[in-house]
Amino acid sequence: MELAELIYRMAQDSMDAGGLTDMTIGTVTSESPLEITTKVAMAPLREQSLILTEPVVEKKIPILNHKHYIQTLGHHHTCSQCGATTTDLTGSYLGETSLVSDGYDPTLQAQDIVCWEHEEELPIENGFIILNRKLEVGDKVLLLRVMHGQQFIVLSRIFEHK
Repeated sequence: MELAELIYRMAQDSMDAGGLTDMTIGTVTSESPLEITTKVAMAPLREQSLILTEPVVEKKIPILNHKHYIQTLGHHHTCSQCGATTTDLTGSYLGETSLVSDGYDPTLQAQDIVCWEHEEELPIENGFIILNRKLEVGDKVLLLRVMHGQQFIVLSRIFEHK
């Protein structure tokens, strides 16, 4: 074997060991503490070495029991014989209640509002619309290796074609 071939093989082995890309795919194996596995033969990446980006952090908004009150209703009665006028329906009256579905648990409003993720309906949980769910066991994530593998940025969830 010539020296040039030996150097080439050493360089190739070094690149194979280090990986040609800084991107990799991992699977969430624990939620608390957060752990992500990239290769079966490697120890999982632990929470301390993971940098989470906005798409993988839970975001939710409360569902409000939103009601409309009608303030301007008025109804008058006039007596033609006595000339007196009376007024009924003064005050504030509840009109349509928004964001509420009939026949469902009133503590969970807005059942007609649906959140979607990759063509699947996400549940409304404990009175909150989940805009962005937290990472869960089994989620596939796209990782960017930084600091020579000392830290990984969790860029987003990835979805496989059905």
